Amino acid sequence: MTRHRPLHRAYERLIGTAAVDRAFAQGLFCNPRATALSFGISAEDAELVADIRVTTLSAFATTLIPRLYGADPTLTRSPHAATG
Repeated sequence: MTRHRPLHRAYERLIGTAAVDRAFAQGLFCNPRATALSFGISAEDAELVADIRVTTLSAFATTLIPRLYGADPTLTRSPHAATG
């Protein structure tokens, strides 16, 4: 299921904040649902991240992107990834 555009922007801001604020990022990794709620994301939309358990921002984003945009591999694959 593809999400509406405003939710994408909210999560883009959340990831951007985590990129520059180490304490915020740690909160996101330890309790992603509560951190999303504290960032103003609705309870329903915070469920997208509730079960993400990672230790890096890259891993968080890699897990979140398919949840936002669907499972289309062209949306989640890096253009720099090796092809096999």
